[in-house]
This record gives sequence, C-alpha cells and structure tokens, in this order.
Amino acid sequence: MACPDFEDLILDYCEGAASSADRTALESHIAACAGCRAYLAEQRELDLRLSKSLARPSLSPAFAGRLASRIAVERRAPRQPWLPRILDGIGYLSLASAAGFLIQQLPNAGIWVGLAVLGASAAFGLWETGKALRATYGHR
Repeated sequence: MACPDFEDLILDYCEGAASSADRTALESHIAACAGCRAYLAEQRELDLRLSKSLARPSLSPAFAGRLASRIAVERRAPRQPWLPRILDGIGYLSLASAAGFLIQQLPNAGIWVGLAVLGASAAFGLWETGKALRATYGHR
C-alpha cells in the first residue's frame, strides 16, 4: 500500500506533471518505501495496458486549420469586460430600491433603514474580505 502523502504525487509523476522538486522527493522516498514502489509499478503497468488497448483517435487533416482559424476568430472577437459589472450594479440598485420601498412601509422606518444599511455594509465588507483572501491565497 502506498503512503497516503505520496499517492497523488505518484499519479502526477506518472503523467509527467510533477515538479522537479516533487520528482526528487518522490524518487528518494520510493528508494526507501516498498509500498510506494509497488504502487508506482502498478500505475505504470496500468498506463501501459491502457495505451495498448485504447486506440488513439484520428483527427481529420483539416482539423489543425479549422482550429487555428477558430482561435483567430476568438482573439478578434470584441470583449466587454465591464458589462458584467454594470449589470451587477443595475441588479444591486434594483434590489436596494425594492428593499427601500418595502422598508418605508414598516413602522419606525428610520430604524429599519439604519439596520438594513448596517447589515448591508457588514455583508459587503465580508464579501470583499473573502475576495481579497481568495485572490491572495487562492481558492481551495
């Protein structure tokens, strides 16, 4: 049985996706661990069997040309990166207007408006903090 810490690394190693530092660490670990050596041998045997049994799909001769032209068209396509933000803003304003109208119908509307603004500010702050943390540390 392979060590749980090295199972994913062995799979990456077999696919050629492991970094040089990971390859070095794995190769030194495999030299000392019979379970991981056996797991690596099983994975290599499985890859060999699959490569022999599965036929490689053939592409038409025109595929490369069609792909290149499609990529060129996509690169020239106009992009509006600002459009989703504008639509989000319109949606937020609509929700705020609807909430404001409904809150005005309540008794003590001033207190309710204050609580709504406080809650919205806290939610926005948490949302932006989460975005900043995801941007800094990555989404996991």
